[in-house]
Amino acid sequence: MSPETIAEELGLRNPEITLLPGGLSNLSWRLRDGRLDLVLRQSGAAAGSLGADGGAELAMLEIAAGAGLAPQIVLARPADGLLVTRYVPGRVPSRDDLSQPRMLARIGAWFARLHALTPPQDLAAVDFGARAAGYLETLQAGQPVAYLQELEHSLAARRAAMPAPRRLVACHHDLHHQNIVDQGDALLALDWEYAGPGDPAADLAACLCYHDLDAWQIEALLEGYGGDSLQLMERMIPLRWIFDCLWFGWLEIAARQDIPIDAGQRRILVDRLLP
Repeated sequence: MSPETIAEELGLRNPEITLLPGGLSNLSWRLRDGRLDLVLRQSGAAAGSLGADGGAELAMLEIAAGAGLAPQIVLARPADGLLVTRYVPGRVPSRDDLSQPRMLARIGAWFARLHALTPPQDLAAVDFGARAAGYLETLQAGQPVAYLQELEHSLAARRAAMPAPRRLVACHHDLHHQNIVDQGDALLALDWEYAGPGDPAADLAACLCYHDLDAWQIEALLEGYGGDSLQLMERMIPLRWIFDCLWFGWLEIAARQDIPIDAGQRRILVDRLLP
């Protein structure tokens, strides 16, 4: 369905329609007239095979938006891969911004607010280890490679050594700087397609892996988080490797589906996973 058709359905008059940058497996447009300012996102055909779940996204986005952590939903048709939210004005932080202690403390506090929410009970829990294993299995089925088998063995050993999380909470699972809007007095997160109930330590581990945070930066993040941050720190250490494995699998599957990926990031992950 075209953005023009959606704009008409929503009652926009002579809308200005702008294709937004970013998004590897989705396309997004800003739709605005004198009354409304919206964002339309259309999921690509590959989104489902990469682990995105439109139904879970909608359920999680509803509770996050209600808590002031995400944009408000205007229209959602998960079966069609279609989502319209309010446009969120503000600044998208740079990667360097997420190396600064003050910003990391704010993000830690944002995570704490999200993790205090009760996730919808009918959603399946997201397990990074299981998802990473699924990616590797898909890759091996399509084109077996020796190093993938080595990753499978290492992943299985690390998963077996990990105790179950003490609690499952509402998680974003994909929080990097390009998915954040800084409104000055508040942070809002975009792109909830991988969200769901999960291990709070895994949610934090994904963020720190995306930004290569060092020990001092992790401390700033956890100071902002508060609560049971020390217990989460112990779990985050093995979960960093598991998330890197998941991230690598995502990139490999995306590349096989002709989605442009960051080849430099792929090399970094290979070096971290297979030293």
